[in-house]
Amino acid sequence: MTETTFFVAGVPVPKGSAKAFYNKNAGKIVVMQTNREKQQPWASAIAVAAQQAGVKPTGGAVSLDVLFYLPRPKGHYGTGKNACVLKTGAPARHIVKPDTDKLLRLVMDALTGIAYNDDSQVDDARAGKSYSQACEYAGAKITVKQE
Repeated sequence: MTETTFFVAGVPVPKGSAKAFYNKNAGKIVVMQTNREKQQPWASAIAVAAQQAGVKPTGGAVSLDVLFYLPRPKGHYGTGKNACVLKTGAPARHIVKPDTDKLLRLVMDALTGIAYNDDSQVDDARAGKSYSQACEYAGAKITVKQE
């Protein structure tokens, strides 16, 4: 079994919801992803980081551990010289949107063809999210375990 851990810098983006509608002109149902424009750069960053870390496709089982670090809102910090100091009432845990499962779905899709041939090979996936520890720090720590 090989295990590779890498960090992807940037603000994590969730996989959008699929919206389907009937296009009368085309005569067929069209399916679109919401927030597609934001997904592409984040998915590319994940793919590049995985390749740079030496992740190669496998035909076996894969497990993923992902920890998302999301930026805190400005309201969690003081002002002026305390701009990077958390207020005492700032929440410790990230329990607001984006949803953890949608964040993980984008990672799984981005690693298709890089860590595995199809995301059905992922038999164990664990994900969590937290606030980043510093003012400007955001991204995802991804561990890929391949048989």
